[in-house]
Amino acid sequence: MGDLSQEWPVYCNVCQDVTVPSYMTYNLYVSGFVMAIVAAIGLISNILVIVVYLSPEQRVHSTSIFLAALGCSDFCLVFCAIFLYVFEAWRHHDHPLIWWVYVNCAPLMFPLSTIFQASSVYFCVAAAMDCFIIVVLPQSIHHALCTPKRAKYACMAIMAFCVVYNLPHFLEIQKVKCIDKYGELNGQICPTDIRTNEAYFTVYYTYMYTTFLAIGPLALLIFLNACIVITILTKGSPGDDFDTTSLILVVFLFIFCNFMALLVNFVEVFFNDPTMMVYLIDLSNLLVVVNGTLNFYCYFIFGAGFRATLRKRLKVFFNMLFPSKNLTEKPPKCVWSSTELGTDSLIPVD
Repeated sequence: MGDLSQEWPVYCNVCQDVTVPSYMTYNLYVSGFVMAIVAAIGLISNILVIVVYLSPEQRVHSTSIFLAALGCSDFCLVFCAIFLYVFEAWRHHDHPLIWWVYVNCAPLMFPLSTIFQASSVYFCVAAAMDCFIIVVLPQSIHHALCTPKRAKYACMAIMAFCVVYNLPHFLEIQKVKCIDKYGELNGQICPTDIRTNEAYFTVYYTYMYTTFLAIGPLALLIFLNACIVITILTKGSPGDDFDTTSLILVVFLFIFCNFMALLVNFVEVFFNDPTMMVYLIDLSNLLVVVNGTLNFYCYFIFGAGFRATLRKRLKVFFNMLFPSKNLTEKPPKCVWSSTELGTDSLIPVD
């Protein structure tokens, strides 16, 4: 495509793959409305997940450390999605402020979103691996490996790997000057020469992405979850305090929602149909945000320990907001009372 930042002038739709009205309407409803609602719920939900799993009674379990890390990663991923997809959908409908925010934030939000998407994948894998060790392997291995300290080190290693792996994404998009439909100077986000390089795309997206972020993690999660379910059905659930059922469902939800991303990769490699791609990409992005939002409900519905801790944390929170003096102060020993003569006197309370 060349260095668009040096080509002047260009029109602001130069980097849009599809601009037909039917797709623009689809994009507005899927990314502008539905994703916006889901993302708003997801931000609140993940805050609650983080608060619960980092509470003193929960963070003594290694599984809780991984699920808290997953909640942090999902929160950041959903936050980035608002800038990248919700704002992107609305900016085409005469909202100059949203356009300005998107164009100036996207070069940073895009690579950050890839980091958090990768970390969500591997935190989910780590949680499933932790559950596999607890449920399937002997207790001696469980007590040796599944400790909060080891879980924290694993989370730091995962985050470091995800940052390094996704560094090339910082070089993939750029802000370029353009002329909008009103003939005024504006900005647009376009791919760089690196992103459009065929060799780079083949190696980084086709082979590395498929191996490290698509087929590899999904296949491992399917194997781990199958082993966990079979063990529970044959031997019963372990006696630990963490909620195995909710974690199993979180992994199943992750597999379902991220399968669409794998399908998008497959279509892009083998069919190269831009019209089909944009519809699938919007749906895939929505499912990723849905995945990051619905984890809370898996924990809440199927996790008794999660519900108990959440109630306790919310009770503390509301007591801080609305302190009740009747609950904290001792009852009075004397009260004022009016006598028949119309005078007041202090009488003891039995």
